[in-house]
Amino acid sequence: MKRIYLSTIFIILTTIIVCTAIAENKYVKITGERVNLRLAPNTSSAIVATAQEGDVFELRGESREWYRISMFSGEWRYVHKSLAEPTAYVISLPRKSSTRRDIFRALLRAEDRAQAQADKKYPLVDKRGRPISENLEKNFEYTRLLDGRYKLKTMHKFGVDPPIYKKIVAEGVRSHWFE
Repeated sequence: MKRIYLSTIFIILTTIIVCTAIAENKYVKITGERVNLRLAPNTSSAIVATAQEGDVFELRGESREWYRISMFSGEWRYVHKSLAEPTAYVISLPRKSSTRRDIFRALLRAEDRAQAQADKKYPLVDKRGRPISENLEKNFEYTRLLDGRYKLKTMHKFGVDPPIYKKIVAEGVRSHWFE
């Protein structure tokens, strides 16, 4: 009888722990066809990227009208609640290692493209090689903005959801998939 009692308590505690862990990993799914992801929670804020119907993002918080989501860098972006809904989601990587490697390498190219465009718009050195200190922060901000945009396009190209990003990057680094 004591064994049954302890087993029952163990199962209940395990269930509570698992449910708590699942509840902490909340996600939202985009319900609109093409949805603007914004820098701040208002419609006059800069558009960072455009999500597609069915895209899933980690939910990091919410206000009365906006969901705060996590982008690839861990930065927060915002989507209007009328264009997304909370959803259950389990991270599932593509089965083929070669596909995961291709995604990883495409993400690296997206980073390089973002940096190159930011360097062109806000150069860090002048033609003589002297630093342009006033461009440092602008370059950094613009790179991060473009990085999120290009990485989301990469995810769309491969038909995968943004929450797999961290696992793909971790595997790519461990497996030395750098080009």
